[in-house]
Amino acid sequence: MTESEILYKNLAEQSFVGVYIVQDGKFQYANPHMAEIFGYDLADFIGKLGPEDVIHPADWPEIKERSKKRLIGEIEKDYYSFRAIKKDRSVIYLAVYGSVVAFHGKRAVTGVVNDITEKVIAKEALQRELKRKNDFVTIAAHELRTPLQPLGLYLNMMLMDPGIYGLNEEGQKTITKLKWSFDHEVIIVNRMLDLSIVKLEKEQGTPVLRDFSPKSLVELILKNQRVRSNAEINVTITDDFVITSDIDYLFGILSELCSNAVLYSTPQRKISIGYEEEEDFIRIFVQDNGIGIAYEDQKNIFSPFFIADSMKLARKYGRMGLGLTLAKEMAELLGGGIEVISELGKGSTFTLRIPKKFQKTSTP
Repeated sequence: MTESEILYKNLAEQSFVGVYIVQDGKFQYANPHMAEIFGYDLADFIGKLGPEDVIHPADWPEIKERSKKRLIGEIEKDYYSFRAIKKDRSVIYLAVYGSVVAFHGKRAVTGVVNDITEKVIAKEALQRELKRKNDFVTIAAHELRTPLQPLGLYLNMMLMDPGIYGLNEEGQKTITKLKWSFDHEVIIVNRMLDLSIVKLEKEQGTPVLRDFSPKSLVELILKNQRVRSNAEINVTITDDFVITSDIDYLFGILSELCSNAVLYSTPQRKISIGYEEEEDFIRIFVQDNGIGIAYEDQKNIFSPFFIADSMKLARKYGRMGLGLTLAKEMAELLGGGIEVISELGKGSTFTLRIPKKFQKTSTP
C-alpha cells in the first residue's frame, strides 16, 4: 500500500460520513461509518454487497446509469440523493457526492455518503404543515368574507334609496358611517388574508417568473391610482430596462409605496420614482415630500399594525398598518427587501431592492 493510500484510508476510517469504493459491482472498500449507515458489520459489507443490494429498487436504474457514466468519463463528478434499504429492511434517504478513482489499476466509482433521512422527513412534515396552513387560510377567507358580502349589499341599497327604508338625514349619516367602517373592515380582512398567503408562498418559494419592464408597471399603477392629478410625479425608470421577477408581487409592492407617497405628502405634492442598477440587483425608489417618519419609528414601520404616531395618523388617513408589512413580505419572497430613509417634515424615500433575475433555489 502506497503512502497516499495509507493516508486516504486513515482519513476515511475516522470520517463521520460514509466513504466507499465500488468496482465490479461490489463495495471493494468501505469505512466503518458506511457499513453502519446500512446496519451491517464491516466484514459482511466489503466484497459481499454492492450498490444494487442496498439501493431501493425503484431508484437503482437511475443510480446504475449515473455510475456507468462516471466510469466511461461522461460525468466526472456527480451529486445526487436516493432511497436505500438497510439490513433491517427499513428505508433511509442518502445523499452522495461521487467521482472516479484508479483502484488496483482499474477505474472504480468512489463517493462520500450522508444520511439525510431526518432532513427529508422534516421537509415532508413541513410540506404537510404548509398544506394544512394553506387549507386553513382558504377556509378562513371564505368564512370571513361570506358574511361581509350581504352586509355591504344592504348598506349600499339603503344609501342608494334611503326613502324606501325610512331614513331621515341623521339616519343617512349613520348608515354612511357604518358603510365607511364596513369598507375599512373589508380592507383589513383582505390584507390579513393576503399577508397569510404571501407568508405561505414565501415558505414554499413559489414566485411566478417572467420578463417585464418596471417602467410599464409603474405607469400602470399610477394610472390605476389616478394620482397624477393630485401630485407632480417624475418617473425616471427607462423604457428599455427589463427584469425577471414576479410581476404580480412587484405590482403589489410598488402600489403600496406609490399610494403611501401620495397619501402622506403635503401640497404641492412631489413624488419621484427612479432606479439604480447594481451588478445583480435593482433598486427602485419612491421619494416623497411628505410628513416623514421619526427615526425611532423607522425600525418598526414594517411591523404588522404599526403606524407611526398611530392615533393621529390612523384617524386622519384611515390606515391599519398592514400595507408595508405585506410589501416587505412580498419583497423578501422575491429575494430582496425594502429600506426606508426619512426625516420628520422633510419626506421619506422607500427603496425596494430585488434581484434583476430571481433564481429559485432547491435542496437535495
